[in-house]
Amino acid sequence: MDNQRSDQNTSSSNVDLDECQKCHLIEKEQPVYSIERDLFRQDDSMLQSYYVVDEYNNDSQPLVRCVLADWGCLEQVAECQLHDHYSSEIHKRCLLASIHYHVMISHLDQDPNTQTDVEQSTIMMSDTDVASSSIKCDKTVQSVNELYEKHNKLYETMAILTDGIQTYLDDTTRLTNELSNIKPIVDTYRQELMKFKQSEQEQAAPVNEIQMNQQIMQQNLTELSQIIENVQSTSYDGTYIWKVKNVRELMVRAQSKHQPSIYSPPFYSSPTGYKMCMRLYLNGDGIAQSTHISLFFVVMRGEYDVILKWPFHFKVTFCLLDQSGQQRHIIDSFRPDTKSDSFQLPKTQMNSASGIPKFFPLSMIQQEGSDYLKDDTMFIKCIVNFNDFPKLMLPYSLSLNPGLPDEVQKQMINSELERRQQQYNQQTIGTSAPKCANSCA
Repeated sequence: MDNQRSDQNTSSSNVDLDECQKCHLIEKEQPVYSIERDLFRQDDSMLQSYYVVDEYNNDSQPLVRCVLADWGCLEQVAECQLHDHYSSEIHKRCLLASIHYHVMISHLDQDPNTQTDVEQSTIMMSDTDVASSSIKCDKTVQSVNELYEKHNKLYETMAILTDGIQTYLDDTTRLTNELSNIKPIVDTYRQELMKFKQSEQEQAAPVNEIQMNQQIMQQNLTELSQIIENVQSTSYDGTYIWKVKNVRELMVRAQSKHQPSIYSPPFYSSPTGYKMCMRLYLNGDGIAQSTHISLFFVVMRGEYDVILKWPFHFKVTFCLLDQSGQQRHIIDSFRPDTKSDSFQLPKTQMNSASGIPKFFPLSMIQQEGSDYLKDDTMFIKCIVNFNDFPKLMLPYSLSLNPGLPDEVQKQMINSELERRQQQYNQQTIGTSAPKCANSCA
């Protein structure tokens, strides 16, 4: 080891260097020797030697610029002293200016006037006293920390929103892809639906035609049913019994003028004779309105009118039948006015009605328990006298059972008529015989 120190002393003899006041060694040799003393000498010598080494290193290290040189921190220090330099007032002031500038720069997009504020703040910081800057520095650092906290919260919020937006974009992309996949299927279904609708329309055309034909057939069937019903109830001897149902309802409709009158089914004088019907006003007509039932006779257009004799001049008799069995029928007759258009050859479906306006008082038909209205039904009989039927025979003919065949009723009426004629003749002969005897005497 002595040889080694001798070599070191010899190699450094050409250099004029100072000796250490403590250990009397050349300064260049201090690091090596001090390390050796650190290992073999006492602690105070080790500390002293370390101090010497540290001073030597500090003096031998190059100076560097501060990182805030652009912000006014122009002091150059050794790298080992940078930590102490960072705690200096001037460095803090420059650091504050730098932080302030960058914070303001981050708000340039939000406030156009920020650039001016930044420049003014930088100028003001350059002119501020170091002592006062220290106080302001602490406050500003606190403000900056608060701003950083706010910014961190904003960044966290933005991060959350960004994640949400990204999720939304991902969902949108996924839905777009799914829509792209579904669209061809939807288009296919739409085309099939259009074909189905077209096919349905094509199939609906014959169905609609069938429905229309069915409605026409139903209407024709209704008309035929009515015709059959009329034919079944039609009389071909000039007499007809009309069964009027739902009388009270028909009266209400007549009073409200929704249906002032109703018509009976047609009847005939013979299979090739006159066609006729009755017209009934259940609330009266003209001067008899609201007081009497009005009953009229109507001559209708028939298929054989051109071979019949006109005007129609036969006596017409109306009878409101008593349903109590007491034969108290309401009977009234009239003879046609041959000069009236009502009894001329019909030029339309039916001539004007003519008859008896005050046929029967409404009060009697509307009273409770009326013998002429049972089960909301009344019966009206019309008799056209084609053979000058005696008026005195009407009560007898009406007393006959309507259920008997017409021929039987006619025979009974003729027999009754002959009987009455014989009785009348006998009475005439009996009264004339005494006169003859007296004259002979």
